[in-house]
Amino acid sequence: MKRYFIPFALLCATLTFASCGDNEDNDIDVPTEEVVPGTNHNLLVAYFSEPLPDGVDASTSASRVIVNGDLYGSVEYMATVISETTGADIVRIQTATPYPGNFDDLASQADNERQNDIHPALATDIENFDDYDVIFVGYPIWWYDAAWPVEGFVTENDFTGKTVIPFCTSSSSGLGESGELLAELAGTGNWLEGRRFTERASQSDIQNWVNSLELNTDATTNNDAPASQESRVLVTYFSMPETTNPNNMTTEEDNSVVVIDGEVLGNTQYMAYVIQETTGADIFRIEPRTPYPTNHSTLVDLAAEEQEQNARPAIKDRVTNMDDYDVVFIGYPIWWSDMPQILYTFFDTYDFSGKTIIPFSTHGGSSFAGTPRTIQRLEPDATMLDGLTISRNNIQDARQEIIDWVNDLDI
Repeated sequence: MKRYFIPFALLCATLTFASCGDNEDNDIDVPTEEVVPGTNHNLLVAYFSEPLPDGVDASTSASRVIVNGDLYGSVEYMATVISETTGADIVRIQTATPYPGNFDDLASQADNERQNDIHPALATDIENFDDYDVIFVGYPIWWYDAAWPVEGFVTENDFTGKTVIPFCTSSSSGLGESGELLAELAGTGNWLEGRRFTERASQSDIQNWVNSLELNTDATTNNDAPASQESRVLVTYFSMPETTNPNNMTTEEDNSVVVIDGEVLGNTQYMAYVIQETTGADIFRIEPRTPYPTNHSTLVDLAAEEQEQNARPAIKDRVTNMDDYDVVFIGYPIWWSDMPQILYTFFDTYDFSGKTIIPFSTHGGSSFAGTPRTIQRLEPDATMLDGLTISRNNIQDARQEIIDWVNDLDI
């Protein structure tokens, strides 16, 4: 199994712990968190996030986000972008008793609270809760569920007549049933399907999701929201890890992934993350509308069938602001000596005229297999720069190679 470690600035361990709760031995007074007004007082963004000074956002067990010199927890950053995008008021869900400032102590306390079903008292004051029509509720995933303080928040408030939109962050686990369980706990409100983001979600990722909700707000996308990177460079990629479980992998599963501090990343996904970290670019994952099978034999057969039929698998989401980007990194694995057919869908969808395209790929022995020439044929009015392809056997040691390649590019 490939196990690889990189700095906290990129990511940290996946720790799915449960809610935080009452700590009777801590008598520290916590100031009541109050609503910070925006420009649209019909909308509220309520979130829970606990960044720690040691570089770990305890609420997501993911890297902190530092934007223009300011420190945000991952959930906090997303809440801030949502508020800036919609003009919503914003409030932090705070516990009456603060959590330990040490990561290990916090994890231990949270585990104890999970096992004993301890729920924390809150220090969040929303005097005008009845005034809101739409409420975003943000939280980290702890042990495959919403953090306990958020469960307390939804049980303490009446959401009758309100639209509620959950959002969350996690290193690897998805939204799961966390939104549905919160809706059950609340017992009131019209709960929409939420969205899970990775801790690396960019400003445009969050804004695109918010705008797709088509909320009736007076606010539009606000470019003054804290941006984690320049918007002219985009890293987009397709990756197909055949497992999300870092343990007991088959040979085929191990060939398709890198395991970093317990988080399973696809080989091409890992390359994309290193490129994004090095460039500060926005990042977009190409995902099929109908998920591919994770069984290796079934996946291989389907890939061959799609290639034989020259298929164009539908893509789940789209880059709504593609015109904003001058440079686009495009990453993919090599399947049957070619790009996966979903890449052809991607190139059919957008006009790359005047843009610079930089390909990158992972492979099992066929190198690029001529795919840069194919891309140039598909996008004759784009400028192509030399790409980078890395064998799946070498990906675990390729971090510096990727960084050096990016830094040598004239972009």
